[in-house]
Amino acid sequence: MTPSGSPSPGAITPADPAKAPPGATTIRVPLKVKLSLLITALVVLAVALVGLFLLRQQQQSLTAEMTKRGLTMAENFAAGAKTPLLTNDDLTLGVLVTDAMKDPDVAYVIVADHDGKVLAHSDPRAVKGTVERPKGLEPLQDRLLVQLYKTPQGRIIDFAVPLVYGGIPVGALYLGFSEEAITAALASARNQALLITLLMVLAGLGGAIGLAALLSRPIFRLVRATGAIAEGNFNISLPVASRDELGVLTDSFNRMARSLREKEMIKRAFTRYVAREVVEEILKDPENLVLSGERRQVTVLFCDVRGFTPLSERLSPEEVVLLLNDFYNLMIETTFKYDGTLDKFLGDAVMAVFGAPMAHPDHSARAIRTALAMQEGIGGLNERRVRDGKEAIAVGIGVSAGEAVAGTVGTEDRMEYTVIGDSVNLAARLESNAKPGQILISHRTYERVRDLVEARPLGRIRVKGKEEEVEVYEVLGLAPVV
Repeated sequence: MTPSGSPSPGAITPADPAKAPPGATTIRVPLKVKLSLLITALVVLAVALVGLFLLRQQQQSLTAEMTKRGLTMAENFAAGAKTPLLTNDDLTLGVLVTDAMKDPDVAYVIVADHDGKVLAHSDPRAVKGTVERPKGLEPLQDRLLVQLYKTPQGRIIDFAVPLVYGGIPVGALYLGFSEEAITAALASARNQALLITLLMVLAGLGGAIGLAALLSRPIFRLVRATGAIAEGNFNISLPVASRDELGVLTDSFNRMARSLREKEMIKRAFTRYVAREVVEEILKDPENLVLSGERRQVTVLFCDVRGFTPLSERLSPEEVVLLLNDFYNLMIETTFKYDGTLDKFLGDAVMAVFGAPMAHPDHSARAIRTALAMQEGIGGLNERRVRDGKEAIAVGIGVSAGEAVAGTVGTEDRMEYTVIGDSVNLAARLESNAKPGQILISHRTYERVRDLVEARPLGRIRVKGKEEEVEVYEVLGLAPVV
C-alpha cells in the first residue's frame, strides 16, 4: 500500500476488502507462474494428444494386420481340412490343428462336422463333443464371419469358416486369434510415450519458466505505468526494449501517455458538459478552445416538426419514440456532416450552431447547406414512412446569423455549452413562422449567402419579441454553378 492508502500499481486486491472473512488472505498468482503453467499444460496436452493418436493408429494397424493374417490362415486351413473331413481322417485334422497352434497368436482351432460334432480341437478333451460358441457371437451361416469378443484373458478375433465341398456344406472351422500381442505392443509403446512425455514436460517447464520471465518483465512495467496513469500521473515514459509486439505496445503506451497529457486539461474542463459532440469538436482542435463566454459571429439553426402534437395523439407512445429517434438521427448526422454543433434537443425540435465552439468563416453557408440537407433527409424519411404505411411529417426551419455570446452557462454541478444572443432568438422566431417545408432566413443571413442560394424575398414580417418588423427570405435551393 502507498502512504495514502491506495493500492500500489499492479497490486491485486479484493473487490470489497471490508466484506472479506476475518483472517482471510488474498492469494496472488504471479503472471510468470501462470504463463509457465499454461505453456507446460499446452506441451503436455499436445504430447498427450499426439501420443493417443499414434497409439490409436498403431492399434488399428496391428488389428488390421492380425485380421488379415488370421483370414489367410483360416482360408488355408479350411482348404486343407475339407478332404480329411470327408474321409474321416481325424489324424490329419489333428496334425493341422497342432500346426496351427504353433502360432503364438492362435488361441484355439476347432473343426466340426455339419452336425456340430467336434472332430478336431486345440483342446483334446473337447474332441467328440458339441461345438460351444461364446455368447453374443452370430451363428455361422453360409459365409465367412469375423467377429470380436472379450474374455477374461483379453480380446479374441474369431474367424468362422463354413467348409463346403461341391456346393454341399460338410462342416465348419473356428479359428481364434488373441490380441495379447497387440496389447503387449501397445503397452510398450505407451510406456515409451509416457517417458517421452515426461522428458518433454521437464524441458518445456524449464523453457516455459524462462520464456514467462522474459515476457512478463515488460508487462509488469506496463502494469505499473498503467496504475500511475490511473492515479492521474501522465508523466510516464517507458523504455522500448524490443522490436516485437511488446515493443510496439510499449511505444503505443508512451504515445498514449503523451496524448493524455495534452488533453487532460481539456477533458477535465468539459467532463461536465452534456453535449458529446462539443467535447469531440474541442478535442479535435484544442487551439480554438473557448472555456468562458466570448462574443463571436455564429449562425443558429432551429428545425421543428410541424403538427407534432396532433400527430403524437394519433400514434402510440412506442411509435412516437421511434419517430423522434429517426428525426434526431437525421438531424445529428446532417449537422455533423457540415461541422455544426447540435446544441440541444427541444422536444420535437433541435437547435444547431455553426461557428462555435469551433470557428468557421463560412458558418452561414454551412448552416444553409445543413438546412437544405435536412429538408432532403425528411423527404427520404417520409418515403420510408409512407412505404411502411405511416404518416409523413414536415418541418419548418429558421436560420439567423449574427453576434452571440458562446460559452458555458449553469452551475458548478450542472453546466452546458450554448450560445446566447439576439440571433438565437431570431432564428427561433423564424422557425415558428416557417410553414411546413419552408426554410426562412434573416436579411443579415441572406447577405452572407446571397451568391450561394436562390431565395425569394417575403418582405417584412412581425415576429414575437421584436418591436420592428424583420425582413425575411425563403431559401429555395442552392444557386446553379456558373
